[in-house]
Amino acid sequence: MVDSSRWEPRPAPAPEQDEPSVTSMFGRRALVERLRSGALSGRVPLTVLTGEVGSGRSAVLSALAGELAAAEARVVSVRVGEHERTTPYGLLYRLLTAVEPSGRGKRADRDSVLGLVARLSADAARGGSGEVPAQLANTVFSLVRAHAPLTVLIDDAQWVDGATASLLDRFVRLFAGQGCAIVATWRLGRSAESDGRRLAGEVERLVADGLARHVPLRPLTRAQSAEFLAESVRAVPDAELVDRLHAATRGNPAALRSMVELHQQAGVLRVVDRHAYIRSGVEWPPLPERHPLPASIHEAGAVCWSVARAMAVLAPLGESAVGLAAEALDLTAETVRAALDALVADRVLVGSRGARQRWRFRIPAVRDALEACLGPYERRRFCALAATAVWNGAAEPGDEHFLPDRLADAGALVDPDRSAELLLARSGEVMFTDGLRAVRWLRAVVDRVVDPGQRAVAMRMYSAVCGIHSRMAEAADGARATLAEHADRLSVEMAQEIAIVYVNGLAACERWSELDRLASGEAPPVPGGRANELVTRGFALIMQGRWGEGARLLERNWQLWSGANPVTADLGDMFRGGAGVVLGRPEVLRRFLRDPGLWRSWDFPQHRFEQARYEVNMLLLLGELDEAMRVLDARGLTVEQLQSSDRSLLRLLWGQHSAALDIARRSIAEGSYSARPLALMAMARDAAGVLIGRGWLSRARQLTGMVRGRPLDHVLDHADAWVLHALGDHAEADELLRSGLRSADENGFVLGTEWMWADLAAGEWARGDVAAAEECVRRGGLVAEALGTGRAEIAWLLSRALVHGDRQAGREAVRLARQRAIPDEMAWTFFRAARSGVDTSRLLSEAYELFGELDALLWRARMRRVMREHDVSVPGRGASTAENERLLAVLVTEGWGNRQLATVFGTSEKSVEGRLTRMFARTGYRSRVELAAAMLTGRFRP
Repeated sequence: MVDSSRWEPRPAPAPEQDEPSVTSMFGRRALVERLRSGALSGRVPLTVLTGEVGSGRSAVLSALAGELAAAEARVVSVRVGEHERTTPYGLLYRLLTAVEPSGRGKRADRDSVLGLVARLSADAARGGSGEVPAQLANTVFSLVRAHAPLTVLIDDAQWVDGATASLLDRFVRLFAGQGCAIVATWRLGRSAESDGRRLAGEVERLVADGLARHVPLRPLTRAQSAEFLAESVRAVPDAELVDRLHAATRGNPAALRSMVELHQQAGVLRVVDRHAYIRSGVEWPPLPERHPLPASIHEAGAVCWSVARAMAVLAPLGESAVGLAAEALDLTAETVRAALDALVADRVLVGSRGARQRWRFRIPAVRDALEACLGPYERRRFCALAATAVWNGAAEPGDEHFLPDRLADAGALVDPDRSAELLLARSGEVMFTDGLRAVRWLRAVVDRVVDPGQRAVAMRMYSAVCGIHSRMAEAADGARATLAEHADRLSVEMAQEIAIVYVNGLAACERWSELDRLASGEAPPVPGGRANELVTRGFALIMQGRWGEGARLLERNWQLWSGANPVTADLGDMFRGGAGVVLGRPEVLRRFLRDPGLWRSWDFPQHRFEQARYEVNMLLLLGELDEAMRVLDARGLTVEQLQSSDRSLLRLLWGQHSAALDIARRSIAEGSYSARPLALMAMARDAAGVLIGRGWLSRARQLTGMVRGRPLDHVLDHADAWVLHALGDHAEADELLRSGLRSADENGFVLGTEWMWADLAAGEWARGDVAAAEECVRRGGLVAEALGTGRAEIAWLLSRALVHGDRQAGREAVRLARQRAIPDEMAWTFFRAARSGVDTSRLLSEAYELFGELDALLWRARMRRVMREHDVSVPGRGASTAENERLLAVLVTEGWGNRQLATVFGTSEKSVEGRLTRMFARTGYRSRVELAAAMLTGRFRP
């Protein structure tokens, strides 16, 4: 067992505890500074900050208060509630109370004015004339002026009572040039009553006279939303994630912040390798009803609330929605229209007038929240009315998915046979492109149909769609139900396909006991006969990591299943061939590659497609790039038709490391699970290798940790050993290699050990254990003989060149690498061959250039030392300095201390300290914390 605790990095630096939330003022910092400057200057005595619900008005005002306090200005802050509109002079009284007088005489003056205001308020409340003595405003101002410079901050000024509002004009004119200012927030969209309209009119007159200004608090732009997301999750957001959340929230900060939190809690938003992605096949969690955005609709009254919820379903039907909402809510059409007008005025809805009246929600996330809070019967009722109107031609939605969406939610309130027929047809159209809808529509069919044939079709499609879109628990349950309840309606081919979906789902969900019963034959037999059962059992063994047992079961019973139906026969050969590759016996795969006519299910297009993908998958695992491309061309497949893990492997072999890394991260974030899971492990190992080469050592370790616990774990041990080597822990790295190779031997695994034997041979040789090094060379030769691949051959030849001093073997490895033209493989082959004395100067220079093309900063830094040791000139002194600074920034972000940095750079801790000082001076960052935060969110890319 290797103790890796010694080389674990410190956590990435986090913001200080007393720092404000990274998102609370996001996109508003410059605005706060402008407001601060304006308030201190007093040039415009009244500033009205306008914005919608959730735009951050209160947060901006709070930040402004802090900035003004820091500037030693006096600040009085008051938040107004809606209930205060009915208290005459209520706000004025609160403001005066908040002003702290200095000295006994000043306090008496303040108390005298408070008494006057209280009497006026009581008089107005009793129905008095409400006329205020002209001197009141002057009296209040004389009291307030003594506290200048003073800024009065009023939050939610739309609720100011009418009596206080009547003094606004006089106060503002008195404040002008006296070092006093008012900054007030005003919520847009609220249906104002007379007091609110009067106050708005007062403000407009002051604006016209140059004594007031409006400052709109606009929604975040897409770019600002992207930065907001980066700050929120401390990771670089994927473009699709930004697009979807920005579109759903329309840049509303409160909605965006809540959506991020909800998506993280639900596992819809996942961070992999400090990059944030959204899972495409999972339902979005809606905003809760208590969130300020949907909750604000309550304030408009019960009718508006009911109509808004109805429009969450009916809005796409345009003018027809009015009558349908009236019918559903038992209201008159005029009442519904009045509510719609109020919702438009309150900026909940956007209305478009013309030949056809239509409405849409200003913020789509609000629509989703309103629909989610419908009761079960309400939802069915609204959806049934909408679907019936579309069926009858009384309404025409603009969205082609509107009708099936509404039918799926209408339940028993619509014709079950007619709706099931349409939902089945539409599910077939979108099953590969829109998994969310297909799953929901098919689930609705399963829940309502009674016809056994129709139900069997729906169940089969449902389990297949769930499998396609990585909803593996649902896929397993759906497949099991299909096999148990509808076996008599399945052909033997269908039964075999469903059984494979079942096994795959069980493995993905780690339901090992259920899978073990199936593998051992204890579970109820798989429909379709003995051949189906054997192939399914073989696959179940393989998916538990028992590749040898699965292969032996299939080989012993080959005659029985190979003569069965074409689908079962081909699946058996596919599983046997895959197991052979893992176990170092790729003869079955090679036979089918030589003669594609051996495949029997040519009449099943989907199986022809999967056979080609299987062959490409196996070849990529073996590192046979040219042959994989020949299969793609011969079968007419494009790269985009491959599974994500295979696309990543392909781009890694092409040398497109950044693209490969992004695909790998996205695949892990999606939770994609394949019936051929080996590629996931190889993809994670190679993606970790890219990260290590670029200096992201702990990120590489975290990435491999996310996919551990599956068969072929030894390839991840290989990647983790690279991390240890990079940190100078060579003994621990070699022990991890030995441990991984022992595990592979115990399981009979050969695939993935090619370079492990070569790396261990180099470690044993460096330690002076010649016998152990020679044993590694021998084992590497057996692997090369078993797999018969260029990768295994090169690894073995390089071991011979190092341990046996066989320079001809080194030259042959170089020749093979050039022929295969895989950039990463060439770079390492040239480097290792050069270290073994083969054409040292030229090969070191070529390897250095190749690592540069791959942006492998860490390996380039290591190579510069090696090149100097061999008197090989290092090109581009300026470029080398820049690369060292980039690598230093990466390692600092990782949290490594100066000792580890010195090890990586092969220098002293004092030298590292000097490099850090120079880098901070050049970049302007004052600390490791600031630099790490900028690197993590993508704001700084050295």
